[in-house]
Amino acid sequence: MIAIEKTFACALSLAMLLTSGTGCGDSGKATSEKKESAKEEGHGEAGHKEEARKKGIVLSSEALKNAGIKVEPVNLQPVSAMIRVTANIAHNQDRIFHVTPRVRGRVVEVYASVGSSLGAGSPLVLLDSTELGESRAEYTKAQALLDLAKANVEREHRLFEQKISPQKDLIAAQTDERRAEAEVRMLHEKLRLYGLSDGEINSANAAPSRYMVRASGAGVVVEKEITTGEVIEAGRKIFTISDLTTVWILVNIFEKDLAQVSKNSAVKIQTESYPGEVFAGKVTHIGDVVDPQNRTVSLRVAVANPNRRLKPGMFAMAEVATSEVATEAIVIPSSAVQRTEGKPVVFVQLPDGSFTKRDLELGRQIGDRVEVKAGLKEGDRVAITGAFTLKSELLKEGLEEHGH
Repeated sequence: MIAIEKTFACALSLAMLLTSGTGCGDSGKATSEKKESAKEEGHGEAGHKEEARKKGIVLSSEALKNAGIKVEPVNLQPVSAMIRVTANIAHNQDRIFHVTPRVRGRVVEVYASVGSSLGAGSPLVLLDSTELGESRAEYTKAQALLDLAKANVEREHRLFEQKISPQKDLIAAQTDERRAEAEVRMLHEKLRLYGLSDGEINSANAAPSRYMVRASGAGVVVEKEITTGEVIEAGRKIFTISDLTTVWILVNIFEKDLAQVSKNSAVKIQTESYPGEVFAGKVTHIGDVVDPQNRTVSLRVAVANPNRRLKPGMFAMAEVATSEVATEAIVIPSSAVQRTEGKPVVFVQLPDGSFTKRDLELGRQIGDRVEVKAGLKEGDRVAITGAFTLKSELLKEGLEEHGH
């Protein structure tokens, strides 16, 4: 009886399992179906990304305008080999003037300060000099003695012609005249060595002890080391004047590159103060000594600076043209290059107006442009401005990184 009941219970349980569809076989089948569904869903998402990738980045015309995106076709350009090195801007040492008074004196008045633009001969400082006053007094006295000696020669000459005085008296008077002339010339030259002009030396109205220090050349006052009322010694530097219409660019190149550079080689200069602006010059001097520590040779480049925008002490980058033959290459503005995952990329506009990312292999930096060795072909339309907006859009849409 008990065996029959157990058999019936087992049959009933089996029937219920079959009815509910939760048997071992059906459970495996349901799990498989769920996996297939998830897989299809995953393929759908990947397909969506692939479709988006093919379509590229699409922006409305208004968005393009607001982002300032500008597109230009790329083409091959002749590129000369350049040596790119750091540089420093310095005074033109051939056009810098240190002003030193030639006589000791007290400062009465100062006419210039740092930043003053001066012409050659412009007044700088008025001094009151006891030493100068004494020299002027000696000169005045010597002139008076010379006038007396000349008058005596004339008198002795008349007396000799009238046979009143002997010839020896005339000769003695002429000797005194020549001695007086020599004294005047000596004192006149002494005053000239003080820096006085002939007009200032012979002026009857000039104050004997006053001395005007003047600019020895045209330029800008870059140093002033004097104050009103102080006593300064002869030979002390009181002003430095620099003609900043030209400046020197001091460049150091490696010894291995020396053979590629010559005098008059073209040089392009860029500074952080004026980004994107290029100042042109030529090599005017090549150093004769190699720095034993850095193995570099100094180059001097003269650059016109009419508006005094280049300041001595500025840091700069210099590109020195070499003797290598120019080659053709694709060159794009540096502003077009972005970086994703540490790699350089640009955004190329497709025929339908959308943009796609293109991986690049870059070459030399040429001013504000860069050589492209691989990744672009002639005629590709590249976003040269506003590329950061396209990069942001790329990241926002979650498009996968890829190259073409």
